[in-house]
Amino acid sequence: MDFVNFTTVVSVAILSSFSHCVGMCGGFLTLQSLFLRDKNNAEIFLLTAIYHLARIFAYTLLGAIFGAFGGILVFSASSRALLFFIIGILLVLIGAALWLRGGILNFIENGKISKFITQNAIKASKISNIFGFILLGFLNGLLPCGVVYYFAAMAITAASTLKGMLIMLIFGLSTMPAMMSIAVFFRFIDEKFKQIMFKISLVIIISNGIYLTFLGYMANG
Repeated sequence: MDFVNFTTVVSVAILSSFSHCVGMCGGFLTLQSLFLRDKNNAEIFLLTAIYHLARIFAYTLLGAIFGAFGGILVFSASSRALLFFIIGILLVLIGAALWLRGGILNFIENGKISKFITQNAIKASKISNIFGFILLGFLNGLLPCGVVYYFAAMAITAASTLKGMLIMLIFGLSTMPAMMSIAVFFRFIDEKFKQIMFKISLVIIISNGIYLTFLGYMANG
């Protein structure tokens, strides 16, 4: 992964985590808090870290799958150019859907899949041991989300299992500060500032989509 891609992944992940991700994962955070309610501060910190590492493991697994899928699609220079062109358009659509919020976003963040994962998350939350808690974190990582789809698309363009895993791993780790500290200071962040951060991340997503489309177009001559 080059410096530009690394910077893009980290920037979008951090900015969106402090705005979109916390709200998107709010239900899971509520289930998480039920498990932590009788724990002391040290236990809460350790268990929260384990929860989010399970979430990041789910992202990394998705990165491996999408990276491998991209590797299958890229069997020649022309196929790579076409892949970049298509993924670029998809990224622009994802960014626009997240910005406008409407029917397209509802389609992207599939309600049926969300319902299925949420139902299983509720079951996992009723398992009163660490394994149920870890499963809850893992399911959190599988929740349909436009931002996650952006990074999955980036993993596809990497056309490599390892690179796809790396992209999703960096994304997950970059969300840790916001997700770990939500209970402490997130409520003090102004709503307008959250929206500004999120829109900056969407500008980066859309710009990256335009750039990939341009690369694909130029590579095809």
